[in-house]
Order: sequence, then C-alpha cells, then structure tokens
Amino acid sequence: MAIFKKRGKWWIGYRASGKRHREPIGESYTLAKEVLAKRTAQAAERKHFPARVANASTFEKVAEKFWDLHGKHLLSPSWAAMLGIVRRKFSGRKMAEIGTAEIQGFYNEIAARTSSSTANRYLTQVRSIFNKAKAWGDFYGDNPCTFVKKQRERGHRLRFLATDEIKSLYAVALPSLYPVLVAALHTGMRQGEILGLRWENVALDRSTIYILQSKSGKPREIPMTNKLHEVLTALGPRPEGLVFDMPLITLRRYFAKALKAAAISGFRFHDLRHTFASHFIMRTNDLTTLQRLLGHSTPAMTMRYAHLSRGHVQSAMAVFEATMPEKSPILTLAGHQEGHHLYSATAC
Repeated sequence: MAIFKKRGKWWIGYRASGKRHREPIGESYTLAKEVLAKRTAQAAERKHFPARVANASTFEKVAEKFWDLHGKHLLSPSWAAMLGIVRRKFSGRKMAEIGTAEIQGFYNEIAARTSSSTANRYLTQVRSIFNKAKAWGDFYGDNPCTFVKKQRERGHRLRFLATDEIKSLYAVALPSLYPVLVAALHTGMRQGEILGLRWENVALDRSTIYILQSKSGKPREIPMTNKLHEVLTALGPRPEGLVFDMPLITLRRYFAKALKAAAISGFRFHDLRHTFASHFIMRTNDLTTLQRLLGHSTPAMTMRYAHLSRGHVQSAMAVFEATMPEKSPILTLAGHQEGHHLYSATAC
C-alpha cells in the first residue's frame, strides 16, 4: 500500500485479487488516506472498486451524458457551442487525468482570447460537468475546478435606448421584426423566452403572458401593455405553436440591419431587456415589481437596472435638492467689546 504524488495529484497504490492497482484521488492528501483505507478494506472483503472503474471514463463520454441529461434542457443558447470547444480541448482524456493546472491553463487561454467573464462561463460549465459526473457515479475525487483562480470581471456600462432611438428602431424594422421588438421592449423578456413563446402561454383575454420556465427556473406572469396586446392580436391568435416563428439566425440578421439603418451602435438584442428595465424604473421607481417582471431570483440582480439611467439619477438628485434650503445662516464676526466677540447672523 502506498500514497504518492504524480503531476500535482495524489494517487494510491494497493493490491487486490493478486493484482497491483493504482488510483488517482485528487489534491487532498487526507482524502487519499481515507480512500486507501477503504480500498484496503474492500480488497480484504473482495468487493468491487467503483472509483477505479468510474475514473476510467473519458471526458467526452461524460460530457455527452451531461448534455443529454442536463445541458440541453438549459435555456442558455451558448452552452451548446461552449461544450463543443470544451470537448475538443479534453478529447481522449480520462476524467481522472484532468487536473487543476490543466483547467487553469484552459481558463487562461479563453480569458486571453475573449474576456474574463467568458472564461468564467466556460469554467462554470466544466465545473458542472465534474459535479454531475460525481453525482451520477461517473467520477470519484475532488472537482479539479475548485482551485482554479478566476480573474475579476470588468465592470461595463449597460446600454439602453433613449426614447428617440426606440422610435428610430421601430421606423426601420422589417414587418416581421417589429412585433419581436415590441415584445422585448414592453416585457423585458429574454431572447430565448421570446423566440420560445407559444400561443398556448398567451392569454389575450386576460392580457397576460405566462413564462413557464425561465433562467431562474421559476415560472412568472407578465401583464401585457395595450401596445403589446394590439400587436399580438394582429399576429393571431392561434390555438398553438410559436408566436414568433423566426429562426435565431434570421432574427440576428434582421436586428443587425435595423440597427444599422437607425444608426444605433454598440447595442445587442439583450440590451432591449436593459431598455425595458431602465425606462420602467425611470417611470415607476418600483424595484420589487421589476424584479418579478424580469424573473430575477434576488433583489441584487435587479438593482443593477436601477442605476442604468443617468436621467433617473439626475431626477432623484433634483428631488433631493428641492428639499434643501437655498441659503443657510452662518455667524460672522461683527465686532469686539471688552474681550467678548460679537456675532451676527448673515446669509451666504
């Protein structure tokens, strides 16, 4: 029996059924001691060695299982493309052979090529693959992503459209794109929620849209504005099917064309969600309702929208200023008599 370190990871060695076995454990020496004791007991009782079998699984096979059972059911459209890159990176590797240093290197490559926020999303996916593999019995040991050092994400200004820009965008939008824009600007729904919206979940008689599955995993109801109700009524209604039957690639092409025609730069489709939130806050200052409409799981996520509008902050400062006196009395030296200072109140 032995415990040894190889390539930054602790391994254990033991004999069972007359054969010599070696098994990677991870970066914890304490865990290696515990597993070795367990394997020794199992060898004495001639039991199966699940860790050795599970850790022989290839990353590609586990990633494929991860996608079938978990990944493809997520709403994020980027995870499929990300998983393709991750699978190619660790192609042909066994789960137990992939260590923290290798994942750190992969993370650094993504961050250098794109951004720290993108690299963090890739790390989240790899970590999720290892966690699910442990839960399903396809991997034993520490998750190698645990000790990967993440870079700090840079803050960025959240872009939103001014009223004149919204009018310009409406004016140049193709007829098939216009209803999508209205839905985005009047509800704050995400792109995937809009393209996945079905007539079965639109109640025109109650002026309500039902989102059954959102990014947070919780369903929510969105009341329709009169404008949105008018647009949806003109489109249908139909008993079933997609409300906006438009492929994502078509939406991207039409949206890019509209932005160019309206002379709007530095803007993404997701920024329509920011636009809804910003204008809602400027007019209502109701963060609680906005949180419910956007489907945020915590108030902290909604607070970022409260500060999108400089005009809103200026308005708040104007309200504050209105409560402040324009002049305040101060004491100035008026004279001196027998060693006593005399002061009078004046205004500044």
